[in-house]
Amino acid sequence: MNDDTDGPAVDPPDGTPGSGAKDSEPEYFPGERGRSVPRSAWWVLAAAVVLLLVFVFVRPLWFTRDVDDNSLDVPADRHYTKSLSGAGFDDGVWLTDDSPSTSFDVTFPVDSAREQTRLRLTGTSQVARDSVVFLIVRMDGQQVYKSELDTGETGLDVMVDVPGQLSSDGQVRVQVQVQGTLDNRTCTPDHAAGMQVHLDPTSVVEAALSEPVHTVRDAVVSWDRRLTVVLVDQSDQWRTAAAQMGIALTRAGYEVTYSDRLPGEGDENVVMVGPTDALVDQGWSATEGQAGSITLGKAQGTAVVAMTQPNGDLISRFLTTPIVSTADSERSDPQALVTKPLSGNDVALDALGGDTSVVQVTENHRWRIGYSLADLPGGRLPQSVRVGMQLPASPDDLTWILNVQLNDQLVDSRRLDRATSVETVIALPTSSQLLENTLTLSIQRDRDLGGCDVRVTTYPMQLETSSALVLGDDPGIGFTAVPRTLAPGFAVYRPDASSVSAVDELNAVVPVLTKFIPNGYDPEFLWNSQPAPGQPFVLIGQSPEVNPPVRIDNGRILAGPEQSTLDISSFDDGMVVETATSTTGAGGLAIQFVGEPGKIPVPPFGTESARLMTAQGSVIVNADGTTGPGAPARANGPR
Repeated sequence: MNDDTDGPAVDPPDGTPGSGAKDSEPEYFPGERGRSVPRSAWWVLAAAVVLLLVFVFVRPLWFTRDVDDNSLDVPADRHYTKSLSGAGFDDGVWLTDDSPSTSFDVTFPVDSAREQTRLRLTGTSQVARDSVVFLIVRMDGQQVYKSELDTGETGLDVMVDVPGQLSSDGQVRVQVQVQGTLDNRTCTPDHAAGMQVHLDPTSVVEAALSEPVHTVRDAVVSWDRRLTVVLVDQSDQWRTAAAQMGIALTRAGYEVTYSDRLPGEGDENVVMVGPTDALVDQGWSATEGQAGSITLGKAQGTAVVAMTQPNGDLISRFLTTPIVSTADSERSDPQALVTKPLSGNDVALDALGGDTSVVQVTENHRWRIGYSLADLPGGRLPQSVRVGMQLPASPDDLTWILNVQLNDQLVDSRRLDRATSVETVIALPTSSQLLENTLTLSIQRDRDLGGCDVRVTTYPMQLETSSALVLGDDPGIGFTAVPRTLAPGFAVYRPDASSVSAVDELNAVVPVLTKFIPNGYDPEFLWNSQPAPGQPFVLIGQSPEVNPPVRIDNGRILAGPEQSTLDISSFDDGMVVETATSTTGAGGLAIQFVGEPGKIPVPPFGTESARLMTAQGSVIVNADGTTGPGAPARANGPR
């Protein structure tokens, strides 16, 4: 056998590895338990760590962006949204044959440029098999989207870009409509498509801003319908300012909640009220610069408007009227602002929000006008409505019918003259009116022919600007008489202001006060004071100067003459709202609350004199102490 023949390696006695190999540099670094790691692996690990650091610190947005491919790819402080929920549609919107469209206004920041603006509609749709239904989106009256919906029950996810020209002025009116009919092969006088579309409350108009909101006016237009007023100083002057702010915001359509601390992080729907030092203690900070009574700062990383001077009447009017559009910096300091109230014996319907533009009518159309007695000149009740209607030229066999409803009660229905311009006066019964009213004018087409002989045709029609409420001299009764009583001017009195928390009191009282205070009127709040003799008043609590028909005394609710007609245990959390007269003969309104009633739903005040209000509902109490009529003693249940 040859000596250089390869054989198995044998370790030398000293334990050094041996295999007959020459002494040379090892290819690997020694590793754990005799293993070794390649140099290349260390280089790969180092490169991976460097890349990770670059991703995290240079483009963190890659790690926080929405997994949705439709994400706008901007941080939260530059992502502007206005959802249906934020606009007040908490349950979304249902579109059907009877109610085929909805509209809402969207305001945009103008001092922070928008890189992309769009509308996203999500929800579900149901379309009958033999129907053809289209989803239509209009913005400022211009159609920007139209698409046929699938039959059956399907999901809805639509993205529509908002044209820059339409939204360049900082606002746009969005109308979403479903339009459809049965297949042409169907011969029927009813062309209803049998459709239903539900838009989720998360349907949203959103925009990518070039920079975060940084001006007062942009912060105000960013508010959702639900707002929190944070009162950080509960002294009398700041309590007054917070009350005036809440009244103005409620009147402007916001749902206001008072708190003594900031809500959760990231909530920009906040107005803070108090001196600067107290605001800073709550975590609010403003940018350096000249002081102003209205200042935009930051709290919890979100832009928050603060009232830093106790001029609640002036500042509230500034923030809730179109004049706020002048506040194009982070501070503003208004010194005077007077708005012109409604006056005269007529109040135009377009001044009350009536739509006087040309509309297209196929079968019928409705105009809804809301009015509050407190906002009408002198608090007077309307005695009639004057309706001016511009009618189209139409076939001889076509008749237009006008129906008038007041608070869901049909008060008149009549055929309109064939002249193209028609004006008619319709009486409004005072017994059907409430403190806040809804007047509905509906136009309906009627033809002698039916079935397939009727062609579905649209006609242009217009509610004329001469249409108006005509005021009368009926003084009203119960709550409907209070606006006229308070019209000469009044103050709000709180004899024992220190007995309760300002936050609890404002949450309970402000929603009710707003119903009775005229638009543009800022009453004086007199804390720890009794009503002035001979002057109209609003009383919060109790006073020896006022003897209301319903009283809360020693844990009992009492009403009626000396032998009480009503004598029950008082609720732990609730309110009594009632008309009242002072010992000097002046009229007014009295509000008593106990416990922590919070935000009680405000009922529709009408011709009654008093209401007991709780979170579960309200009860009418008459002037003699009797309660309102209950359910019939015997009634057949629904079958």
